[in-house]
Amino acid sequence: MATGVRKASLPCWPVEARLAALLPDLLVFRKPQVPEPELAAAQDVLLGVHVTDVLCFGGDILSITGNVLLALWTVEQNQLSDIITLVAKCSLEIQEKFGIYHAKEGQDLQLKIGLSAGQISQVIIGDEQWQYLLVIGQGVDGVQLAQHLAYTNEIVLSWNCWKLCEQYIFEVEIMKENEAVKLRDMRIITSFDFDEHFDKCLSYLPHYRTSAEMLRTALELNPDCALEQTLQKHIMKNLLKKIDEGQPMEYISKFRTVTIVLVSLEFHKTVWLLHLCYLIQEVALYISTVIEKGGGQLSQIFMLEKGCMFLCIFGLPGDKKPDECAHALESSFSIFSFCWEKLAETNPYQLLPAELLQGRLVPISITNGPAFCGVVGAVARHEYTVIGPKVSLVARMITAYPGLVSCDEVTYLRSMLPAHNFKNCQRKL
Repeated sequence: MATGVRKASLPCWPVEARLAALLPDLLVFRKPQVPEPELAAAQDVLLGVHVTDVLCFGGDILSITGNVLLALWTVEQNQLSDIITLVAKCSLEIQEKFGIYHAKEGQDLQLKIGLSAGQISQVIIGDEQWQYLLVIGQGVDGVQLAQHLAYTNEIVLSWNCWKLCEQYIFEVEIMKENEAVKLRDMRIITSFDFDEHFDKCLSYLPHYRTSAEMLRTALELNPDCALEQTLQKHIMKNLLKKIDEGQPMEYISKFRTVTIVLVSLEFHKTVWLLHLCYLIQEVALYISTVIEKGGGQLSQIFMLEKGCMFLCIFGLPGDKKPDECAHALESSFSIFSFCWEKLAETNPYQLLPAELLQGRLVPISITNGPAFCGVVGAVARHEYTVIGPKVSLVARMITAYPGLVSCDEVTYLRSMLPAHNFKNCQRKL
């Protein structure tokens, strides 16, 4: 299993394969949809895990966000219990190999694994120029809760996952008033052969390639101009330019100084799912437009239990500007005003009461500093992401300063904006 990209002759791959390696099968094999947000439901088993790779167990890696990897197995309802057993075995092997990794720098890498099962909905956010895949629903909420409840080197199953699995196979500990269960081990049962079970599960996973090194049929697709154009919409333009130039992925990764903007929207639990998607679409289009004018890019959109996060980056290759901190602050204030005032007042889809988008529910945080900007993952599945202390800081600031546009001291100093535009509001992070 890999935590970094191996040296490989990626420029020799067809363009479709290089694009597919950056995207989940859920997107690569998705049927064309209408331009407006449309929900597609499926039964899934989800695995949330830090710093590892699950391709060899047939998982479809949805995202690699910072140090969190999210994977899923999409199957029929009557196949869920078999797949949960497969994913549990995968998790136990990951735990054994990578549970606690002692780094030379003195900081240990700690593994926490969450599993869930149930229905999720897939929706495409964006327009004809750029698009993002979101997964929303019971399964996503469950895996986030399970991972939150897990301590270092623990595997936690959501309660719904526990109800759907073959319980006699597992040794578990019930947690927190039937909210979740902690997986201890798999029982040794003479009538159960995991190798046979593994082969059975692979028959449920049409995109898993057992005989090929790459493990994904997505990397063996025939040239298809329509598919290529579709996949390009899901990849940031600066990375797409590097792919078009045939640059090896290992040359794209580097440490550089960037400005990070994180926008958080919190929604009421009673909001209808489709209505929620329309609101996210409205906000995403506005954020993308405003950020790009200042030389930034909307990098990722991801769902949390209480809302949605929009991660924007200023200063990526080809976008560097001397006044990027000022642009980031000005863009953030514009986004804050749009989310708080315009959406709350005009309510364009007449879907949400105004109190669902009060200022306290639209925190925005900005940091500036060095970060790793590059590709993480395995050859068969990797993503371009931004990782570093400033990314962790921007996430903590979102919680520490609700209802505010906040920035770190470096951003404030480098913005060169008048001091009266700021208020010192330091808190322990």
